Amino acid sequence: MSVSMVSRWWEERSAPQRFDLYTRGTLYSMLAAEPLLALLVASSSEDLGSGAALAVFVGLATAHAVLGLVVVRGGVEWYLGRGSWPYRWTVVLLVVTVCAAASAVWAFGWEPPSEPGVISGAVATQFAVIMLCGFTVGALTPRLDSPRLALLALVLGGGAAVVGLLSDWPQPSAVGTGLAGVFAYLGGWSAFRASIWMLGIVWELDRSRQVQADLAVAEERLRFARDLHDILGRNLSVIAVKSELAAALSRRGRDEAGDEMMAVRDIAQESLREVRDVVRGYREADLTTELAGARSVLRSAGVSTRVVGEVDQLPPDVQAVLGWVAREGTTNVLRHSSASTCVITVARLDGSVTLTMENDGVRAPSGAAGSGLSGLAERLGELGGSLTADRIDGGRFRLAARVPSEVTS
Repeated sequence: MSVSMVSRWWEERSAPQRFDLYTRGTLYSMLAAEPLLALLVASSSEDLGSGAALAVFVGLATAHAVLGLVVVRGGVEWYLGRGSWPYRWTVVLLVVTVCAAASAVWAFGWEPPSEPGVISGAVATQFAVIMLCGFTVGALTPRLDSPRLALLALVLGGGAAVVGLLSDWPQPSAVGTGLAGVFAYLGGWSAFRASIWMLGIVWELDRSRQVQADLAVAEERLRFARDLHDILGRNLSVIAVKSELAAALSRRGRDEAGDEMMAVRDIAQESLREVRDVVRGYREADLTTELAGARSVLRSAGVSTRVVGEVDQLPPDVQAVLGWVAREGTTNVLRHSSASTCVITVARLDGSVTLTMENDGVRAPSGAAGSGLSGLAERLGELGGSLTADRIDGGRFRLAARVPSEVTS
């Protein structure tokens, strides 16, 4: 895979996806460092057991790291609501934690330091136990809202502290080891838990952004449906009543039946005109209103939006088509990007009007033009205008519409 392909793949990731990769990469790399720490402890201790004991300890520490990766991965998916908790792997991880701690005692022994500043077998053993407990607590953090698992993690961390305090070392060393056990618990919990908690918040914000976009579309549909109901509901009721009356008069041979049917025709024609007016008003949106709505919707979705330029004294056709551009562009920003900024510019130059929407956080490839943009291009083409949609440097997207400023319908 070439560097350009990797770069393109990375640029197409959304902000939540990138943060997800950052978080998982950080947690996985911390757990992957456990075998290296085990080798460091073994190489720094002055009291070493047999080669078999050291091999068992390093092997169990490696297995402990792999199981921690499996539990963290499943735990993150569970925390995000995408899967179930890996209970079996959790049990295996706890068993391996105990076995690895026992192998540390076998490999390094329990002799106190012969002189200050020397890493004896006891120091290596307790450091290994603290390391194992800290990584186990870290692997369990996605589920530490559960009282049982929180108590279990507390026992692991507190157990490491008690082991240090009950040793026959000089009191300062014993207290230091006990505090190190407490910090192993707090560090494993806070570092992992904070990262996973922030990851959940980021994905929740992304879902909220999508809900905001869907609500904006639903609100527009409801408004259009309400307008049609208000216009057609009364007229269709009148048409139904007059049609029944005309049918009854016709069966009786009354001449008034023809008059009633003519009245039905007039009401139907009036309804048709009113529906056309509603549709025309929907299609020919005021540009000032559309820009204000775009700014409001984007800001409510967390996108810092700025509108530059004046739209006064533009012909109705120009207002209508550019209003559609603003409407479609806003929808694309909400649905197809993870934008944090958007700048909308309206400029008049050389007998034409240009509306440009530029945002960051683009995810779609540059050639992925949807049906909405194709429809806009056709509308602009009917008025002698044009539409361009391109990715630019820095992972940004620019939608630009140009139309003559003196168009007549």
